[in-house]
Amino acid sequence: MRAWWPRAIPYLVGLAGVGLVTTVIAAVRPLAVLPNLSAAYLLLVLVLSARWGWRPAVASALLAFLAYDWFLVAPYGTLYISAPRDVLDLVLLLAAALLGARLVSTLARQRRGAQAEAIESGILTEVAVAALREPEGREALRLLCRRAVEEGGLQAMALMEGEGDGATIVAGDAMSDADLRQARWAAARGLELGARLEHGELHLMRIYSHRREPRLVSLSGGVAVFWVRDEGPPTPEQTHLLAALLGLGGLLLDRRRGAAAVERARVLEASDRLKTAVLSSVSHELKTPIASLRAGLSMLAMPEAGLAPEHCEMVAGLDRQTSRLDHLVSDLLTMARLEAEVSLERSPQQLDEMLGSALRALGPLLDGVDLRLEVPPDLPPLLVDELQVERVLTNLLENAVEWTPADGRITVGAERRAGDLAVWVENQGPPIASDELERVFSKFWTRRKGGSGLGLAISRRIVEAHGGTIRAENRAEGPRFTCLLPLEAVVPVAEAAQGG
Repeated sequence: MRAWWPRAIPYLVGLAGVGLVTTVIAAVRPLAVLPNLSAAYLLLVLVLSARWGWRPAVASALLAFLAYDWFLVAPYGTLYISAPRDVLDLVLLLAAALLGARLVSTLARQRRGAQAEAIESGILTEVAVAALREPEGREALRLLCRRAVEEGGLQAMALMEGEGDGATIVAGDAMSDADLRQARWAAARGLELGARLEHGELHLMRIYSHRREPRLVSLSGGVAVFWVRDEGPPTPEQTHLLAALLGLGGLLLDRRRGAAAVERARVLEASDRLKTAVLSSVSHELKTPIASLRAGLSMLAMPEAGLAPEHCEMVAGLDRQTSRLDHLVSDLLTMARLEAEVSLERSPQQLDEMLGSALRALGPLLDGVDLRLEVPPDLPPLLVDELQVERVLTNLLENAVEWTPADGRITVGAERRAGDLAVWVENQGPPIASDELERVFSKFWTRRKGGSGLGLAISRRIVEAHGGTIRAENRAEGPRFTCLLPLEAVVPVAEAAQGG
């Protein structure tokens, strides 16, 4: 009943109108001689066309043609027409009714379209103005849901943001637990249920269910959940308005997500600055007492101190632990300096000289290691900070020694690539897990039993400060760390400008 009754009303009105006009004409004709009484049907057709469109108007015009011929044209009670003039009157009546119905229907449709566009523009402007008043746009989203229900022909509507089980309602009507679970399930899989928003148009599908099922549309920043009214789906004008509101809702949800990301980044940046400042301050404060402690331990280890052998062994252990602490504090100071973006002291440097300094600094650590150098003798000089690049080479070699088995091999190589020099350190040993190839360069992340987890992080900061890159990869014999450093002929634009 609900499905066909609204569509049958215009045709029933047309049927009743034709009967009424026919009755009036039949009653008036004996009392007065009036020409062209059939034009009264034309008024009825025009009214129907303006109100419900051309289909019921054309049906009423055909019915009026038959009713006038049957009841008012001799011989009465038949569709036979005896006078040619009556045939012409009927044809003109039908033609005028059809053309008039079509014209009035077109004008009425254009008028309704203009009104719908004006309403749509006003609603979108209202929501947009509300969105400009606050960065999060929560009030604008509430207004959008309210206008979608009031003007879009919906029973209820809600907007959700987030993914999967983390999706939450940010505006609109409350949802039952079952509907909320269904919406989260569909959002986690990127599904649309009962509706689809495509190329700015909203397509509604028929749903066969005994319960009031929600329709879900995926938006760029979340999910829209809405319910259609029981009396029928929205009109084409309302559907167009809903499509525009859903598109705007997706933009507002996207903006909320972007604003939240910016806020998180701001908080993390402030936290990093505070952490860097604390680490730098603590490291500076620790440098002096550590130096004094190492000097005192060195004096106690001298023969003149007269310590017993077991006491000398204990002093040596304390000195080793103090050395580790000194190394950790030095790493913290270096990381703080790099994060503060202290300018580098670049100058032309030879790779073999910096590599030799790094090998001499490691000293006994390389005993028992098969070290192979694959560095060509004719490499051009690098434009780098000598001390910082030596630190990178030292850190990479220390890391390689840590993971190289006894009597294993470590290979250090270099080759020219375009305007950069590729330097790598490869060692025999276990491969790095694929999900850890990038994490190994994170601060305080390490798989070693000892160490601060800052060596590779410092190396990345130093290489990137020079405008280069560093990466880890698994080779046939073991992991390889490769860094690209600029050659002397390649001068960064910013430094060239400062020099000029």
